[in-house]
Amino acid sequence: MTARPVFPDWPRLMAEPMAAAYLGIGKTTLRDSGPEPKQLGRRILYDRHDLDRWADALDGQPLDEEQKQAEGRSLEDRIKARLNA
Repeated sequence: MTARPVFPDWPRLMAEPMAAAYLGIGKTTLRDSGPEPKQLGRRILYDRHDLDRWADALDGQPLDEEQKQAEGRSLEDRIKARLNA
């Protein structure tokens, strides 16, 4: 198994190779089965929070109440941002 690069903290937005390394999976698996990437201009980027939620959902880990509320606020903020764009 390839070791992850050592960072004090992983960047919030990552290109595909780094996102795949963060999850410890291949780029093709990320592309085919992973969370939806974001597009910034011509760049395709993966949000670390989306990667974490996707990985947590793989084994059906339930969210506690605080996490559910945070997830709801995050979704609401993203929807508002799109509507105001």
